[in-house]
Amino acid sequence: MKNTPDISSQAPKNPGIRLYIGISVFTLSFFMLLAGLFISSYVKDLLGKGLIVIVFWICGPVMKITSVAILGKPSYLWIKFKFRHLFVRVVKPYHESRLRYNIGLIMFCLPIIPNYIMAYAPQILTESFYERLGINISIDAIFIASLFVLGGDFWDKLKALFVFSARANFQEEKE
Repeated sequence: MKNTPDISSQAPKNPGIRLYIGISVFTLSFFMLLAGLFISSYVKDLLGKGLIVIVFWICGPVMKITSVAILGKPSYLWIKFKFRHLFVRVVKPYHESRLRYNIGLIMFCLPIIPNYIMAYAPQILTESFYERLGINISIDAIFIASLFVLGGDFWDKLKALFVFSARANFQEEKE
């Protein structure tokens, strides 16, 4: 049996309060323009409204840069480790059950149906732009989710589609 190192021993130390403050400032920076528009709705003077919107509009990018400075290198390394660890757990090649693989294949092929309907018989679907947009977004989400349901071995199969020298190697199933 191989000695596999404990993944927690490789993890960088959680930077603590700097991480949480930096992430909070970064998240709040996305709402600065909306906050400026909201606050300016209470000001009657046009110059005051413009000044408030401009200040909040400029504060968004400044807060993003400030959050990076607050986070620092230890927080960056910790976040990078967490994302890589999550990615390896989600996409790591392992063998799925037949049921999971079949469900993934159905999810993979299902978005083809609405696409063909929209291309060749658009009168079947609704005329509403927002309902069509909802259908498009949901079938795209189903397609992307299917890649994760199918698992890591399927990613290798997809990669083989784009490699000219790749060959199919079918293995006999043991029953």
